Amino acid sequence: MPTKLAVKSTPLSSLQKMVQLPLLQEIEAMGGRGKPGDIYERLAERLDIPKEATQAKREYAEGQTYDVFKAQVRWARQTAVMKGLIAGGKRGIWELADPGYKELEKARRGVTILIYSLDDGVALWGHAEDVASTIEKGSVSLILTSPPYPVINRAYGRFTVPEWLAWMSRLTAMWRELLTEDGTLAVNLMDVFSAGSPCLDPYVERFTLSALDDHGLHLAGRMPWHSTTKMPHIQWSVRQRVRPKNTVEHVLLFSKNPHPNWDIRRLPKQPYKERSQRQLDRDSARASELRPSGYNIKSGTFDRNDNGPIPSNLIISGGVSGNDAYSRRCREAGVPAHPARFPDEIPRRIILTTTEPGQVCYDPMAGSNTTGRVALDLGRKFISSDAMLAYVKSSAFRFDQRPDFQRHFEGA
Repeated sequence: MPTKLAVKSTPLSSLQKMVQLPLLQEIEAMGGRGKPGDIYERLAERLDIPKEATQAKREYAEGQTYDVFKAQVRWARQTAVMKGLIAGGKRGIWELADPGYKELEKARRGVTILIYSLDDGVALWGHAEDVASTIEKGSVSLILTSPPYPVINRAYGRFTVPEWLAWMSRLTAMWRELLTEDGTLAVNLMDVFSAGSPCLDPYVERFTLSALDDHGLHLAGRMPWHSTTKMPHIQWSVRQRVRPKNTVEHVLLFSKNPHPNWDIRRLPKQPYKERSQRQLDRDSARASELRPSGYNIKSGTFDRNDNGPIPSNLIISGGVSGNDAYSRRCREAGVPAHPARFPDEIPRRIILTTTEPGQVCYDPMAGSNTTGRVALDLGRKFISSDAMLAYVKSSAFRFDQRPDFQRHFEGA
């Protein structure tokens, strides 16, 4: 939840601690530099400051007044300048300095750094836009990622829906160029509510149409994820009881051409259930017939084969354990585990369906790098990247026991 900032009553010393980090985050979110007026507005929204508080004024000598909120932000900025976190000098523009990026542990725009590598994988620190420019075009068979959702506050920042759609449209254009001709782009998204309403915002549908209409991709399929441990929405499900618990997240799959390299025979074979086997035996004995639907079902169509039953496109899996090896290593090191990890079953199902052994899988917002670990376990190669250094560093806990692991970035 955003921090409520009581401008009138908060002591100046504690206010500086509350404002300085969000101030750096907002400047970074604006591309590393911005005008003070825009920063005041964005910072007030990030800190959830009531409008009347941002307009509060105080008097000083000779009856003159000043804006309390703006004065306190300017003081936080001046403190950051003295610390070297914000560049001084240029009037009317506040700009992050290199130590400011280091303080955030967030990648600087235009910079991509190799943090660690294995024989069949590399982990990079950088914004998705910048990393995409370093990857060979047409070399990636699968891009699988779960970007931060709009209107969600996390270390990555907060997007309005229009900002998110514009950002993802730019990324989709870049990712399309990285894919092989028969490659797949898979994106995990969660429904979000319209402001102040139990109705859903149609951003998922808008993103889907943009991928098709603006970028020429094909909707190769959907693999919805049913999370058996999903928490209900506090406002609309728990308090007001106007919505059922939403246990399904979207996994949308796009391809460059209408015939991507998919093969469900790469998925683990499951035995036929006894009831299904009896039905197959009955169906295989049928004579050819024209069904009411217009399909001509030929004799032998349903004969048993060695491929097992056809798998469903529904992915059923609970959340991620807070006591897995990655989480334990994070606690031992005193670093935060990534707060939004998806279960292994999502990348496993998608990687097996859409790629062959030895092909490259890329997660542009890898977080704890579940995708990379599963890709290696399945005999694929991986590229991973994330804008937050802390997450890239802690994702190494998934790989640093392997003999081919190499750390490249000092301090990582």
